[in-house]
Amino acid sequence: MFADETFKGPANPYFCFAGYIAKRSDYADRLIPEINALKEKHFGNTKVIMHYTEMKSNKGDFSGFKDSATRNKFYTDFVEVLSSFDITIIGVYYDEKLMKSAFGKGGKTNYDIAFRHLLENYLHFLKGVGGIGSICIESRTFNENMYLQSNYFEYINSGSIYYSPDDTKKHLASIGFIAKEDNCVGLQIADILPSRLMRIVNGRRDNYRLDATIKEKIYKNGTDLQPVVGLKKIL
Repeated sequence: MFADETFKGPANPYFCFAGYIAKRSDYADRLIPEINALKEKHFGNTKVIMHYTEMKSNKGDFSGFKDSATRNKFYTDFVEVLSSFDITIIGVYYDEKLMKSAFGKGGKTNYDIAFRHLLENYLHFLKGVGGIGSICIESRTFNENMYLQSNYFEYINSGSIYYSPDDTKKHLASIGFIAKEDNCVGLQIADILPSRLMRIVNGRRDNYRLDATIKEKIYKNGTDLQPVVGLKKIL
């Protein structure tokens, strides 16, 4: 699973932590080559890092997106790649203002609260398919990485109210932190998901059928379990 977060903004009151799950072989054999081919086609090289903040504001390597035709061509191709790729999307979100009002500052950060809930969703998926999974997250500060890693191993060793330590140790293998500058295709896709999921939640306009494509790939989409283990509102 590759995962990333987005914070609340003027049009979005929620903090969201979300990611997507893919088979390692599919990721290595299909997604990386196809995204690199997409970059080569639209930017002339594969070194461009798809950072959603720059993409939606038409800045940096994406300044050419100020031209609507250029932007539309890219997203049309991107959605085609995403729709053809077998991924499962999971996410959790909550109202930051409400969380602070209910619990104050608390002992955990927004990131760590959401991370623990995301682990529950991920483990539900892994148990369902009998799989073993790893987690890749964008590196932050050393202290933040250390705290999140401690949170992860606490979950592995102690389990939760839903899962025993036998479950966590059987299905969760590792967690890794990757710098944005490493140009990791997996994290670049994950970077887009939280913001787009919140657009879905907030009823925003769907450009390029990107949100519809993402929604179709949410875990347990169309079932009663989707708001519990797919895209879950914590508060």
